[in-house]
Amino acid sequence: MVRGSELAMRMLARKHGAILCYSPMLRDRDVIAAHQHWKTLSTEDRLDIWKDVKIDGAGRTNSMNETGYLMLHDTCRDDTCNLVVQLSGSTPNNLHNATTALLEMFTNNNDGTLPVGIDLNLGCPQKCAEDEGFGAFLVERNAEGAVECIASMRLAIVEFCQKNLISSKPMLSAKIRLLDSVEDTIAFARKLRNAGIDYIAIHCRNRVAKHDGAADWEAGAKLVSSLSVGDALPVIVNGGISCYTDAEFVTKQTNCHGVMVATGYLQNHRNYAITTEGECNSAVNVASEYLDYAERYPPPSYLYIQKHFRWIFRSVLQPTDDSRFVPNDYSDWRVKLWSFLVRPYIRTIHQFRLFLALYVKLKGEDTIRQLPPSLLHLVEDVTFGSVKKAGRKRLRA
Repeated sequence: MVRGSELAMRMLARKHGAILCYSPMLRDRDVIAAHQHWKTLSTEDRLDIWKDVKIDGAGRTNSMNETGYLMLHDTCRDDTCNLVVQLSGSTPNNLHNATTALLEMFTNNNDGTLPVGIDLNLGCPQKCAEDEGFGAFLVERNAEGAVECIASMRLAIVEFCQKNLISSKPMLSAKIRLLDSVEDTIAFARKLRNAGIDYIAIHCRNRVAKHDGAADWEAGAKLVSSLSVGDALPVIVNGGISCYTDAEFVTKQTNCHGVMVATGYLQNHRNYAITTEGECNSAVNVASEYLDYAERYPPPSYLYIQKHFRWIFRSVLQPTDDSRFVPNDYSDWRVKLWSFLVRPYIRTIHQFRLFLALYVKLKGEDTIRQLPPSLLHLVEDVTFGSVKKAGRKRLRA
């Protein structure tokens, strides 16, 4: 997911048993532009390029610089062993060039280790995908063009590995959504298989549904039966899987090769453990564990941490199931704290830890026991103002 599956989150997910971890989606044009700039640099300069991703006053970054950081600095040797890099795009030539660029940059980094796979996003339902004609919109508007994109990416992988004498080629995959019928979806998946994918991930909702409503597991079972059994194409299913029990149910219901999780995992990764014995699943503990990884594996910018905190705290600070909750009532500490979270001056790991202490202090005594012992000393003196000032102190230092 965009700004949701950076190295820090992937390493955390591996600790909790993830078998494959996808990178944030990278646009083909940004990969190509980053690669072109990277090629002009000396070997020494390549080590330091893009280490500082600048953010303007509106909270925007240069997308090429951010993509360069993700490819060069947001990965490591322990990451590539089960890393799938996801690309987006709509033209075969650009995706061929982006795939080649990606492989060349990885070959020159991380001791030459390549990601285990490259994926083409053919399922994104967002406005950006509609405007730029990629994701689910490419499939709807030009399904044959989407197949050609996969074929061009397969060719790029084969050519690169042959040229560089690499015997273990990265897998190629695609992530799609349900089409108008199960039969249409099967037919399209078969075309993708013939074009060169090694496996497919299917979100068992259509584009219009986006992330709302129940996933169609009956359709998922039919797809697995036809594609995995009949065509020997491994199928991973996705859609509304919010805990380990859901994952177990869907696996049995569909007989899939694996399940893909996204939104639910960002909200609370500990819900996917086989057993949660000895672990606290509160928002504070989930966020604190993520911060430990973000400190060890710094994301491209604070925007990643901010996004993770918004996923984690949304249900407790914006409780849609509470009929008495008024989203614009700033006398409610939850509304005030939710708004505070997106302030551009909250940028450092220390400030986000202070945010956790402030949450505990405002929520009350019953939450104190949820805070990790290492943060307890922050609760007594923390205020909105002290969180803001902490950023200035750290930046000056």
